Amino acid sequence: MARRYSAYPYRGDDRHSDRWYDQSAEAIVLHPGDRFFIPCEGGPSTSRLEAFPPRLEVEESDGVYVLEDEGPRDQWRYIFVSRPT
Repeated sequence: MARRYSAYPYRGDDRHSDRWYDQSAEAIVLHPGDRFFIPCEGGPSTSRLEAFPPRLEVEESDGVYVLEDEGPRDQWRYIFVSRPT
């Protein structure tokens, strides 16, 4: 049976490629389109459901979430940056 990928919309230019991430130490290896939660710090959300590879920036009405994806996947976070008023 063919692997079913998410129809989650994204542009290729705002994500790293799936090969950019070293998953050798991860318990579960993610494939393009696999969905997972990423915690958020600040802003209107506590977490976001993303498709792998995750978006590097997520626009919100009053700011933008920026992905902090250094280290193991369980340490990844979206950090909220407010728009200047």
